[in-house]
Amino acid sequence: MRYRGRLSALVSALVLLAAALPASGQAVVQRVDVQVSVDGPPPHVMIRERLAATVHSVAERLLVGRPLDQLTALGSGLAETIAGVVGRVAGGYAVSSAAVEVGTTSLVTVRLRPVGPLIAGADLAPDLRAVHPRLRDLVGRSLGARAEPELQTLYAALPVGALEWAAPILEARAREVVEASLPGFTAAVQVRLLGDRAQVGLVVLPADTRVVRNIGVRFRSSSIPTMLLDQHGPAVASMAEPLRGLPVAFAQANRAALEELIRAELSGYPPARQYRVVAVAGLDVGETTYVTVVAESLLYRARIEAHLNVGTQAPSPAVVGHLGRLITPRTEAFLELRLVPTTLSLEWQLGAQAFVTPSVTVGAAYAVVARETMLWTSVQVGVDTGVRGSWVLRAQTFEGAVTYRFNEFLSGELVGTSQGDWWLRLVSNL
Repeated sequence: MRYRGRLSALVSALVLLAAALPASGQAVVQRVDVQVSVDGPPPHVMIRERLAATVHSVAERLLVGRPLDQLTALGSGLAETIAGVVGRVAGGYAVSSAAVEVGTTSLVTVRLRPVGPLIAGADLAPDLRAVHPRLRDLVGRSLGARAEPELQTLYAALPVGALEWAAPILEARAREVVEASLPGFTAAVQVRLLGDRAQVGLVVLPADTRVVRNIGVRFRSSSIPTMLLDQHGPAVASMAEPLRGLPVAFAQANRAALEELIRAELSGYPPARQYRVVAVAGLDVGETTYVTVVAESLLYRARIEAHLNVGTQAPSPAVVGHLGRLITPRTEAFLELRLVPTTLSLEWQLGAQAFVTPSVTVGAAYAVVARETMLWTSVQVGVDTGVRGSWVLRAQTFEGAVTYRFNEFLSGELVGTSQGDWWLRLVSNL
């Protein structure tokens, strides 16, 4: 900048005129410490640091390596020289007083006062055109809550005349504040004065090359067949479309807010309102971001499963369809059909089950064709692990199983009976 060029020229001339090369054995200044104070309201710490660095640079070039006796002989002229140089290069400020304590470690004390009007504060003018319209409110709120408090004080108490040299320093800091407030974003900063306030224009742009490029949809439900949910995948992907192009870092830092945005869209989705389905969205954020929708009906519970039994005593494979209606929030009446493809036999059951706690279920069913009554209970031990036991009254037989869910589509059961039979059952959620 221009003031740096003037500083270098003035200091070089002063050094040549003020001192000769030190004679051998003479004590010289080895280090310079500075103390800088500013009259009136203090500017931002970065401005104070830059003013101190300017004074230190002037004093160091003038004093370091110079004989102590030569500098002492200059008396008050030394402080006046430093004050004159600082006053020329620190635009917007004048030197009220300056003093030099000469020694091997010399101390330079300078007091500055602002000249001309001061900037009262700053107002943000964010440009969010690079952000999807549905996300601008979220980005704007994040920027306002985290960045605005510091940006408002960044320009406060700065003399208008100092803006020429201070602007690059403060703009760099403003950019850092934006990047800290909006992970994955940066900003082009432009400042202009409107009266006694600075208007800070921020053009917000993605800075990270890792952005959301693809969106996948997954469904999970214990009350709605997956094949019925899959047809709504394109609609859910459309709800998540604003995420495309969003920096991954920002999406990770604001995942809860983005999930709530999609949840609000799901709650207004016509089929969800029509069939009283409650849907919650979870995000697995990455360049390919997956939206996992957990959808449960408040009225009906339905599923279709394929059972593949493996073992020497294992029964034949079967397709099981379950359709239930919630009588109360914790009680369900249901109809269940079991089709064995190898024999084309069909069994159907009428029953009811009660959800005693979120992890414990008890129930009873009557098999119409076999004329059997069965009682059962199941306990969910962990997120994916459970145990189940059933008792057939007329046959007086017991069947128990340990279950494990591999994913939303596939689970496994180790089944044993009171008659000593064992087999492995794979259950595919259709």
